[in-house]
Amino acid sequence: MKRIILWMFVLLLSGCATHELSPKVDSDQGTSGVQSADTGTLATGPEIAGYLTEAYHNKINMCRANPSAPPFLCSGVLLRATQNSTGFHFWNPNPSSTGVSFSWLRADAKFGKLVFGYNNGFIFYPYFFKPAGKIEPEILCFFPVDGATTLRADKGCGTHPGFPTSAPCQSQNINTAVQYLAHYNSLPSKYHTLCGFDVRDYLNQGATTAFNEAVKAQGQGGTFAFNTQNEFRLEKWGQNLGATLPIEAVFYLNDTGKAGAQYDQRDFKTQTGIWIPMIRITLPQTPAADATFQYIPADQAISS
Repeated sequence: MKRIILWMFVLLLSGCATHELSPKVDSDQGTSGVQSADTGTLATGPEIAGYLTEAYHNKINMCRANPSAPPFLCSGVLLRATQNSTGFHFWNPNPSSTGVSFSWLRADAKFGKLVFGYNNGFIFYPYFFKPAGKIEPEILCFFPVDGATTLRADKGCGTHPGFPTSAPCQSQNINTAVQYLAHYNSLPSKYHTLCGFDVRDYLNQGATTAFNEAVKAQGQGGTFAFNTQNEFRLEKWGQNLGATLPIEAVFYLNDTGKAGAQYDQRDFKTQTGIWIPMIRITLPQTPAADATFQYIPADQAISS
């Protein structure tokens, strides 16, 4: 992303570029890196569980004091719920889709279930801490609750057919959490009618502001928002790019999801030669509770 390249250049000029390579960083720098780009040393499963916990609790509103770096670049847990199948690799997008949907879990962006009731999936690194050589599918838009993006225009970020209220929030002059909640509360049917916030790279500081307001709106959205996962829409990537995608881990919620995650862990290692851990996520069941992230050695299909 252009904002990342620019900020890395600034860091180089200021002599601070080594911060991105550090395995641990201060809270105002975002979450932890899990691979040192100079040594190539991979983190262990327990370390990655620790990094995810840190990322979940880090309620920063921008990355590295850069107003053009939204917090999803360095904090929170960017995850995609998937349905396990031997017919396809979990990292390949649906060939008929126009984009790829994720959810973003953080202490101020909680939800108690995954889309379609799925029980496993995979996690992307925050882009500021991805290993060297990994690609960055562009993050396009964010819905405080599921946006029913399959039929929306503009790669899932635009208007849902027949519902003009579903046009991008900024295009409707909906720019704050207060404005979004007024929009939200005025609509009896949510999924197809709600708007999403454009957070594309070219918006720079505007993307940061929009995303932070969207997170506030989710936190104030009440029972419906908590019971309905939020939704990011990412640029669709090509097939069979597992080795270059910024995949940090596979995850599971329960024993049903564990079997799927075990298959995915083995499949990823077979196809890419890369070991990734299985992380057990316990989602909060009340707004007052927090998610937890555990590496359980006995649950791993393969240890390395």
